[in-house]
Amino acid sequence: MSTEPHAIETDVLVVGGGPVGMLVAAELALQQVNVVVVESRTELDLRPRAGTVHARTLSLLARRGYIPSVPPDAIARNPVGVHRSPFQFAAQPVLTLSSPSVEPAPIAGIPQARLEAAFEDRARSLGARILRGHRVNRLDVGEHEVAAQVDAGFSIRAKYVVGADGARSLVARTGNFPAEVYPATMNAIAGLAVSDVPGQIPPGWNPTPTGWTMHNPNPGGQARIIAMDFSGPLEHRPEPTEAEYRQRLAYVLGAEPALSRVSHLTRFSDHGRYRTSMWDGRLLLAGDAAHSHYPLGGQGLNSGMQDAFALGWRLARVLTVRARPTVLADYSRERVAHAAAIVGNTVLQSRMMNPANPQVRDAVLAMLAVPAVHDGIAGLISGQFQPGFQHDLVLTENNGKVSTLAELLHGGRFVAIRPDEHTPVPNAPDDALLVTAKVTPDQPWTSAVIRPDGYLASAL
Repeated sequence: MSTEPHAIETDVLVVGGGPVGMLVAAELALQQVNVVVVESRTELDLRPRAGTVHARTLSLLARRGYIPSVPPDAIARNPVGVHRSPFQFAAQPVLTLSSPSVEPAPIAGIPQARLEAAFEDRARSLGARILRGHRVNRLDVGEHEVAAQVDAGFSIRAKYVVGADGARSLVARTGNFPAEVYPATMNAIAGLAVSDVPGQIPPGWNPTPTGWTMHNPNPGGQARIIAMDFSGPLEHRPEPTEAEYRQRLAYVLGAEPALSRVSHLTRFSDHGRYRTSMWDGRLLLAGDAAHSHYPLGGQGLNSGMQDAFALGWRLARVLTVRARPTVLADYSRERVAHAAAIVGNTVLQSRMMNPANPQVRDAVLAMLAVPAVHDGIAGLISGQFQPGFQHDLVLTENNGKVSTLAELLHGGRFVAIRPDEHTPVPNAPDDALLVTAKVTPDQPWTSAVIRPDGYLASAL
């Protein structure tokens, strides 16, 4: 643990350095904001976590250069095509996720630890200060700043604090963040292990009379194995032990599992909660601190990353160009609506997976056979139900220069697009990147301003 000075002053303190906190820091540092991250872990968390990245998040990652965007020639060749990929809902293979051909993909597998590492590297390279191995113990909120007391005996003074510190968030407890809560009805343990008897734990999702198992076989070593017990929630949730993990698997399977090399155990349930506000004066929330739910399909990780992209540029504008704090209210309103939809669908999936509720499962599956219902749920899972997103474009300037919107957004600026010098661009900020170009494919607007997070700000 490094020795820190007695006091640190910064524009923003991010409490919690998981993938969401590191991405918030990277987004703020990209906007030339001084930011400090305090994270209790000294290294990456390698326990089994989410690894599913959905269409809207992939598009956002491409707009910052974390993953490749679609090349201009590919967009021009197929500007209105669709990519599709099968997916599950409540462990049933009934969904087809889709995304426009101009965007990276409907879905991709990227381990959470890899994302966290990439965001931390970006944040550090842009000047963010990352303090691992420390914990914030107390926050004192004043009119103009927040004083944070850190366990090593030093303090941090910040104009704003972002809580990305998980479901038991200190930041959320400090501020006024009311919540809608759905109590847990089940309990589960996930871990890495080797199944020593082939076929004893079936691959994929497996229903049993008492719950479900999920097994991602790995011929090269440990695999992710989950036991989901629907007999009821736990009153106390201590750190899971190997003995409890084996016991839970035995109960769900109906037989003692032959396992070896058990490690990286985590506990979860179908408890759902979302904060009905994510902004309280000098305090803001993102990720699990703002919304937590049954971990199906990576929706928590995706919604957290989308929080970070939505928050970073807004908070930066409050600090750098003195935008009105109402933009933070816009952040809260947008992201609360998203969180409510995500928590709602995960609660529904849990009820469908309960062996005691086959009627609920069958009724929802019948509804998913209706194309409009199917497409609505698929858009919800993939994050594409959120309105106003501007899909990627090819921009060809008069001098022949060709670029894509995704590339132009790498720097985190507003992008203003017009067809010629005589066409106005509505409400373009003074610091917007102004591009005069022909766009492909054709758009319903003549000129437009795109927000740093890829959503349409205004159009003519």
